[in-house]
Amino acid sequence: MSIRSLTNEEMNMLFPIRNLPDNSKSHIQSTIKTESVQANTTIFNAGSQDEQQVYLLEGKICLTLSNNDERVIEGGQMESRFPIDNKNPHSATAITKTSSTIFYITRSLLDDLMNEQLPDIGHDTMSVIDESSESLLSNQLYFDVTQDMQAGKLELPSIPETASKVRKAISNPNISSDGIAKITLQDPAITAQLIRVANSPLFRGREKIESLPPAITRLGLKAVANLISSFTMRMVFNASTPEIKTFISQLWLHSRDVAAICAVIAKKLKGFDPDKAMLAGLVHDIGAIPVLTHADKHPNLLSNKKELRQTLNELTPVIGKMVMDKWNFTEEFSEIATHAEQWNHQSNQSGDYTDLIIVAQLLSFKNTPEQDKHPTPSSVPAYNRLTKQLKDPEDSIDVLENSQEELALIKQLFS
Repeated sequence: MSIRSLTNEEMNMLFPIRNLPDNSKSHIQSTIKTESVQANTTIFNAGSQDEQQVYLLEGKICLTLSNNDERVIEGGQMESRFPIDNKNPHSATAITKTSSTIFYITRSLLDDLMNEQLPDIGHDTMSVIDESSESLLSNQLYFDVTQDMQAGKLELPSIPETASKVRKAISNPNISSDGIAKITLQDPAITAQLIRVANSPLFRGREKIESLPPAITRLGLKAVANLISSFTMRMVFNASTPEIKTFISQLWLHSRDVAAICAVIAKKLKGFDPDKAMLAGLVHDIGAIPVLTHADKHPNLLSNKKELRQTLNELTPVIGKMVMDKWNFTEEFSEIATHAEQWNHQSNQSGDYTDLIIVAQLLSFKNTPEQDKHPTPSSVPAYNRLTKQLKDPEDSIDVLENSQEELALIKQLFS
């Protein structure tokens, strides 16, 4: 039974509908109604074929795969932002568990609407999507990843063990520097890096430090946790196939460069910690890792580089938040992962770490092929908000020219 049109909020939540131009969204709202479905209604069966894409707006649907594994999709949750089992023929049987509100749209209509005016889906850190490329509807990698997200099967990276142990220990209000040192000393490489950073321009004191306990004292426990997370982050950036290795390598170098710029700028700003800023720079694109890992393990899904870049552009923010939540990072880091590439990000607050990431990325593009494809740093709202946070109003957050030595030293920490 038809009951209502999609709300504007729903339109802006559903992929890939949210990327349509406003006139196409209005067309959908005026011509297609949602439907109310009773509990225990079969929406489609495994093996069946149809031209419908199905979205769950309210209620619950149980997906049963051929091996009898079950997955419950709930309206309003992350999985329901994507078409349910969009494969044709269907790989699962979908039955409503409760009274539900469903939205159907044919693949052909959605394809036509998207091809009328391909949306500006933003830019990844490696290349720009060709606006004439195939729509998301024909991108097999994109839909395979989203289907795994729906089924709770998408492989999310685990935070490296040493970082996990230290972050857990830091949460204990009774933990001491000696307790953290005992954990860290089990990893000689991390120990050496902490001593190096304690003597680096970021934290340099009057005396040179040569052992871990005084390094931890100088840095502080929270900074140590952030720094160890940063130093172990390279372990997450791995791949097997040559093509994905190239993407992973480019992503790591970009993240490292942004981390260094963030750390240097943070020293100039009121209320910012260089160690936290550095970690934010390293994880701002962490949502790309599960996509690249999936493509690495399923090369048959990858028709061309454009599809990979398109999938990265669409899903990196969504999956990045999922990774940050899995790692129990703060909401602030989830916001960074979600809004890192939103160059015109608006906020009524004073400058924050999301602003820092946005500006640092744009600065990192200077004198590279990416420079002409992105806004100038000073033209985005985040730049203005950060400038107001400078400790010295006469100072500048354009650190590339005057801080090359410091930037190089920080980058060496991750080489």
